[in-house]
Amino acid sequence: MRVVFVIIDALPNRLVSKEWTPNLWEVAQAGGWNSEGGRAVLSTATYPNHATFATGRLPDSHGIFVNKVWDGNQFTIASSIGPKGDTIFLAANRRNMSSAAVVGDHHLIGVMGGDSADSYWPPEGKRANVDLDEFRYASNSAVLDAVDAIDAVSVDFSLIHFNDPDTACHIYGPVAEETKLRVKETDDALGKLIDRLRPNWDETVVIVVSDHDQEFVVEYGFDLAESLSSQGLPGLVEYEGTAAVIHNGPALGELLQIHEIEGAISLNADHDLVWGKPGHVFGPWLDGLFGSHGSPRCDTQVAVVGGGHIKAQYLAELIRKQRPNAWNWARHISDLLELDLEF
Repeated sequence: MRVVFVIIDALPNRLVSKEWTPNLWEVAQAGGWNSEGGRAVLSTATYPNHATFATGRLPDSHGIFVNKVWDGNQFTIASSIGPKGDTIFLAANRRNMSSAAVVGDHHLIGVMGGDSADSYWPPEGKRANVDLDEFRYASNSAVLDAVDAIDAVSVDFSLIHFNDPDTACHIYGPVAEETKLRVKETDDALGKLIDRLRPNWDETVVIVVSDHDQEFVVEYGFDLAESLSSQGLPGLVEYEGTAAVIHNGPALGELLQIHEIEGAISLNADHDLVWGKPGHVFGPWLDGLFGSHGSPRCDTQVAVVGGGHIKAQYLAELIRKQRPNAWNWARHISDLLELDLEF
């Protein structure tokens, strides 16, 4: 058996259809999917959810709550720290199973511990000199070229990430026609990846997910850090789109008294997550960007399983009956490959 785990960043579950994602639709119809999608962890940002995909654990265990991590002195990019504890790549190593990781967003190598794979791209988890999208992440075609270059389809476990829909959602908004066209282009890339898997389809389980949805931005610029300071409240703030994480902040009740905060939860003893009203972004934001995420409103993920191996049908039936959570996928992969991933 080989397991291929494909992550299409910010692919809206509502666009999984014969019209906009015909290749994914074909996989879903032959295998199975949950039409309501899966559930993301909070915050609904890229790095916390990818760390969960790689570990099978919640952010309070792997330590990545938003795209930056408190390192004891400051918030720093999560890729420079990585997830705490075990990963699916380490578990594969212990069983002498081959693994590969190819990602459009180069930071994900560090975020997921992908440098523990037998082969990974881009090298050193740094931006490669290839065709890039508007946010300087590797294009779909560059990802496919890298899949071929390291022969990622031939290993026991491969993780492949396409970034394009996330960039399009940020720039145009999640329901824009331009975004739908980019989604369809990414589905074309998925189809080409599936073609590469066809010669050994009977041995293959393919899992296709997204990490989060996005919401349309209607307002931005509220300075939560300044608001806390002006009220004499403690806390260091890291903005994450329509949410923010507060390190060593005040009680949740005090946070909920701030008009711009719609909801708040405790993530662990030192971190709280807050979010604003629909489409309201905390902190600075670039003019011309119309999509964002972070709040619980963006917690829907795509959840599709296909492939020709008999266990693909078993897993497909499982996710049809019960909506999967982000942390379920690493556990399912561990079960499929009979790994000893530590949760």
